[in-house]
Amino acid sequence: MKIAGCAISALLACLLATLGIFTHALEFEMQSQLKCIYEEINNNVIVVGEYKSLSKELNHPSPAVTVKVEDPHGNVLHEATGKTEGQFAFTSKMAGEYKACFSVPDIQTAYQTKLKLDWRTGVAATDWNAIAKKEHLDALTVELRKLEDNIREVYNEMLQLQQREQEMRNISEETNTRVAWFSIASLGVCVASTLLQLWYLRRFFKRKKLL
Repeated sequence: MKIAGCAISALLACLLATLGIFTHALEFEMQSQLKCIYEEINNNVIVVGEYKSLSKELNHPSPAVTVKVEDPHGNVLHEATGKTEGQFAFTSKMAGEYKACFSVPDIQTAYQTKLKLDWRTGVAATDWNAIAKKEHLDALTVELRKLEDNIREVYNEMLQLQQREQEMRNISEETNTRVAWFSIASLGVCVASTLLQLWYLRRFFKRKKLL
């Protein structure tokens, strides 16, 4: 039973690694006074981010940075000034592109600054240790809960993609309909213009007694 439990745990770990698309650990250099990281997030998703600034020069103190996190409408969800490290957490209120922006006072500081950002959403942002202690869950049950929540998130992502595909299809069909009506209208104008020209020429030649 112990061997079987280990095998199941290993299988679940592999599945979670395969589905673990909701965590992003980034390390990047500033190179400019403002650097923003963007993330597409669905509605009602837990988001946790941890950041830390480092100096590219050895034995130099970590540069202080200003951090601002905004939702798709530009509402500020987190803001901190003069920080070398910190954390932000929120639950998304709408689907869309969220951004975390980091800034430094001058370009010289930017060239010497490197940032680490651990951006986690959904299952990856959940404190499973606290849940396990609170609900007295064993390791296998926790892994099963993680897998269940991961599958649910993947399913929600698929539904979101289907919705966007349907929206794009509707826009495409509406555009095609407008183009078709525009083509018909253009043809009607051309026909009317041709008939008007024929009528004018016929009247002109009759007036000149050429017909």
